[in-house]
This record gives sequence, structure tokens and C-alpha cells, in this order.
Amino acid sequence: MEGVFVSDEHDRLERLAAHLAPDFVYVSPGAVFEGPQGLSDAFSHYRHDAWRQAVLHRTSDVDLHHGNFRYSWARNEKGVTVMEGWSFGWLDAEGRIARIVSFEGLIPGRPA
Repeated sequence: MEGVFVSDEHDRLERLAAHLAPDFVYVSPGAVFEGPQGLSDAFSHYRHDAWRQAVLHRTSDVDLHHGNFRYSWARNEKGVTVMEGWSFGWLDAEGRIARIVSFEGLIPGRPA
């Protein structure tokens, strides 16, 4: 996920494409995005709003079995955690990320 913050667009898309399946889909609470460009677009406001000083990081190990994975994450802005959540997804036959589905908040049904 660090790749979504790379400032150079060519480098960012190349880095994302190296890990994503050709038919990659990212599903967030607000929208669905396809491919490396879509994933890049999903996080563009964090890159462009420099005042946010946004950083994403995993807060758990990646739990992986049978090509399915999950992990928890946090988004920090100016050094303060402003959102936590869970993501899960699966890999394609070549081991590339085929889909990521993210949820905001750590407990289902509770506001983030």
C-alpha cells in the first residue's frame, strides 16, 4: 500500500502493477476502483492534500491461507491515527493481488 503514496506517477503505477493482477479490483466503503490506475486514484487526495501528511500502515500481520488474506490497518495524519480498519482479499493463480475489500472501523456495525 505504500506504493499509492509514491509521488512520481510513472513509478507509482509501475510499482502497483508489479503486485496486482490484470483484473485487480479495490472496494472501499465509498467506491469501487479497477486496476493500478484505479488504486492510485483511490488514494490521490492523500497525495495531493499535503497538509494531511497521510500515512497508511498495517497494524497486524497478514493472515494468509488458500490464496485469501486479511489484515488490519491504520491511517495517520500529522502523526495521529484518524482511521482504523480491516481489509481482506485474495490472490490470483500467479500470486498477484486480485482484489482488496476494505472496511473502516475495527468492529462491524460500529461507526469508525
